[in-house]
Amino acid sequence: MIGDGFSPGSGFVPARATAMVCALACALTLCHSAAAAVIMKDDFEGKLNADLWAPAISWNVDGGVLEILRDAGDGNGPDDFGYGVDVFTDFGLQMDFRLGSEPQASKIELLFRATEFAFYQLVITPANGFGRKNSARWYRREGEDRGTWKEYTEFRAELPITVTTDAWYSLGLRGNGFDFEVHIKERGALNAQLVSAWTDADGLHSEGTIGFHTNQGHNYKIDNVALYDNPADIQGFLPVEPLGKAALAWATLKR
Repeated sequence: MIGDGFSPGSGFVPARATAMVCALACALTLCHSAAAAVIMKDDFEGKLNADLWAPAISWNVDGGVLEILRDAGDGNGPDDFGYGVDVFTDFGLQMDFRLGSEPQASKIELLFRATEFAFYQLVITPANGFGRKNSARWYRREGEDRGTWKEYTEFRAELPITVTTDAWYSLGLRGNGFDFEVHIKERGALNAQLVSAWTDADGLHSEGTIGFHTNQGHNYKIDNVALYDNPADIQGFLPVEPLGKAALAWATLKR
């Protein structure tokens, strides 16, 4: 039985209960209205969507995934860069990726807030790859001069899970102003783990698109890309409040 003056069977709803329900409805409406807008989504079914991407020649959609395979080049030509079309500032990005093992163990190189030859860059290298193994590294580039392409060495991070070639993983990247963080998990896992968080004190790139960089021998696959205009909207990558937002709102109203 519910207290506070409920009379079972009478059909009467007391004013206090009505006010609580209305307040909860308002709170949920505000939460909904504050929800992020989708900038773009792509599951790569069918052909590559020219309304979403300005691809590099190494891009190919096959079997419902985007495959990026580069068998030539020096990593610095226009054919080594492909970009999205939509420009954004603050963002939440989630996607699945699979690193290839042929012709060599590949890394993935994700660009964000990118314009041509100017961007931030996240590089994920597998445990069986070359160089700094099982790691995340951050870079920036400021124009055509390759000399501006530099690593933020102080923000290098070891991955919290073991990432290898020929397996699928999910990545969540957030940018709020010039604060960035990346989370990772095995695809299908319930929760992701924080890899690295950092701030660009120089505020180099305030807006741009997403993109991917390749070099000779790179081979990786991308699927289920979702880009939001709210960093908090990536799903399955951020800590969840134990009771959920609706339950917490109801508990607050009941006090």
